[in-house]
Amino acid sequence: MKTKYLLTIVSIIIIIIFLSSCKEEQIVESKKGDTKTFSKVLAKENISLAIVSDSLSKKEKIAKLKREHERPYVVIDKPEKLLAEKLKYRPTGKSLSKSSNNLGSYSAQSIQSCYTLEIDVWAFEKYHPISGLIVGILPKGSFNYPDNLYWQYNQNILSILKNTYAFSKIIMESAAINANTVFQANEIIAGIDGCNISAVSQFCNNYSGQPLWGMYTDEPFSRDENPMPDGYTARNYLNASKLIWKEKFGQNSNFIVGETTTSYTSEIVSVSDYVNCSWYGDPLNFWPFTKDQRNRWTDFNNSFGAKFNHLWISGELDRGEMDQLIGHAQNMGKNSIWLYAGELGISDQSYWDAIGENNYYAFMHGYINREERKFIYVYSYIGNGDPCSDPQITSWDLIDIIDTGETRVLSH
Repeated sequence: MKTKYLLTIVSIIIIIIFLSSCKEEQIVESKKGDTKTFSKVLAKENISLAIVSDSLSKKEKIAKLKREHERPYVVIDKPEKLLAEKLKYRPTGKSLSKSSNNLGSYSAQSIQSCYTLEIDVWAFEKYHPISGLIVGILPKGSFNYPDNLYWQYNQNILSILKNTYAFSKIIMESAAINANTVFQANEIIAGIDGCNISAVSQFCNNYSGQPLWGMYTDEPFSRDENPMPDGYTARNYLNASKLIWKEKFGQNSNFIVGETTTSYTSEIVSVSDYVNCSWYGDPLNFWPFTKDQRNRWTDFNNSFGAKFNHLWISGELDRGEMDQLIGHAQNMGKNSIWLYAGELGISDQSYWDAIGENNYYAFMHGYINREERKFIYVYSYIGNGDPCSDPQITSWDLIDIIDTGETRVLSH
């Protein structure tokens, strides 16, 4: 009897343990299921967050690229103009609005095409030099300011000037020539005072590279410090420097002198390979009135002919006049134009803007070629009218800019 009761008790205990074990397994499985569900929800949230993140990133990229294309002289045919033209001249068809239920013969594809538009936008990539023509620059540079050595000592900037904007020649001071790693020797003019014979001699003795393209002396008479007292003295100093220079670099290395007036220039033209006009503007010429130096250039050209070349354009004072100035240089048959961007007090951005203007009109007048890159602007309809005929550009929202990688080179 006791044995029977004992067996019964043991059986009950075993059943209780078994039922408890099953319940724990159910709880564990339930927890596993909850974990899986949570993981799926979290994964979906992460995907959603990733999509939002990607969307914001794309919008930011589009906005940035659009701003770059809005800078002057980057895109010539503006997207807004191209969009307006496409809306105006696209084929007319059956009316189709967002609320239309009667699509008639329209297919789903034609419906979609009404809600999106694409236009081709060509943007500036870089300029290319043209053999026999020169677009030169004198950029900021001063070794007197060791904490800010400016553009002439910044190799990244020099690379942009040469490889993006097609400045094929550059004027540099002595220390910058030694530091330069971008321009070749036959692309460099040394900015040295030819009226200082010892400075020319010292440079030639210390220089050990390939022959330089030339040397430039600015305003022997018009300078503020140590102007030449007379033509005789100026000719003697310049001629002595020229002999030293030619002995070092050869007869093909150019000796160039700039002055403000034809009377000053006539005193030194005989000892120069080329002369140029270092005056910007023409305030004394009242009729026909021009605020730029075209009339003075004409006087120089009439006086000195082919010796008058390498014409100066100011990155500070000639803004808004570069089209006329470069066009006049072209009309006179000059093959070399130069941008003066050397004033230390002028902001970098101001000079970059001047470069944009100068080199665009150098392209327009045939001094350099222009390479452009093709982008596709994609617009989506956001208006309330008929997307197939709505001509308002405000009814269209820019949703993407696609870089096709396609380029073209233009010339004038």
